[in-house]
Amino acid sequence: MEPLVSVIILNYNGSDYIFDCIKSVLKTELCKFEIILIDNNSTDGSFEKCKQEFLQIKLIKNSKNLAMAARNIGIDNAQGNFILFLDADTIVQPRSIYELIKSWEAHGEGVYQGKLISQTDHSKIESAGNMTNVFGFGFARGRGKEDKKQYEKFERISFPVGGYTFASTELIRHIGYIDESKLFFLMLDDVDYGWRAWLENIPCYYEPKSVIFHLGSPVLQWSKRKFFFAERNRWICLLSLYSSKTLFKIFPILLLVDIGVFFFFIPRGLASSKITAMFSLWKMIPKILARRKRLQRKREISDKEIIQNFSEYVELPSMMRNQSSLGGNIIINLSRFAKKMI
Repeated sequence: MEPLVSVIILNYNGSDYIFDCIKSVLKTELCKFEIILIDNNSTDGSFEKCKQEFLQIKLIKNSKNLAMAARNIGIDNAQGNFILFLDADTIVQPRSIYELIKSWEAHGEGVYQGKLISQTDHSKIESAGNMTNVFGFGFARGRGKEDKKQYEKFERISFPVGGYTFASTELIRHIGYIDESKLFFLMLDDVDYGWRAWLENIPCYYEPKSVIFHLGSPVLQWSKRKFFFAERNRWICLLSLYSSKTLFKIFPILLLVDIGVFFFFIPRGLASSKITAMFSLWKMIPKILARRKRLQRKREISDKEIIQNFSEYVELPSMMRNQSSLGGNIIINLSRFAKKMI
């Protein structure tokens, strides 16, 4: 019997792009699908317009903005054999989903992402597989680079991009909810999800044959708020997902890296966000420790095995490139040193 894919789309004030996204999914070929639209209490009328325009999809409107955790409502309502998390600012090609199913059939259980190309410039990459390093810095590999077909190999990655994550429904429910502890709200929930998968020896894969177009952060641009969540949530991942032994070994290096991050962002006006993030983190320690205890019980492989799927380098946002070659080299050397210690 032909499998059914539950396509779960989040919407928050997405009237400029949500209709194009849904229309593109409706043109999907060679597989059965259902669309579940979760609206995070939009105020721009986009939910009401979708309700009028698309009678064949499931629509759920939240009474408040649950951010990325709203995907969990989609998980609970999914009827498909597979789940695809899709950002509202994407355009899916007719066979994009079919290529993910084919890849799953060829390579087996795992959490997959496809290749994301810029919606405004089809020659530029948005993500050719998401990566993180031992210090928890996550990034979209290849973002902003010209697509010269240099990332055409199916391979393991650190984590799948949250806006284009595919897996069997059984596996998604086994790993558990996105931001299951409700600590993240925004940023790095996908880093966390992929890391949690690896903790249970569940691989994350990049399938380049599945291509979609991505507009890129239409609601939350690079800002003090974004940096606050990125830094705070990076430490939530580190404290929750590393073993005590690993944390003890690399904690001095983590502190050294954080001092470097602080000074790097002073001239960029973001140092205050780093301080605020650390104070916020401190207040969350009891919840983080409880989360850590729960997740470590599920561990099936060692940190040493997990970090083999991590990167040694970090790709910075385009606005910060060409300003940080020295900092990049330091991160690479510290990453290599930390990996050896683990």
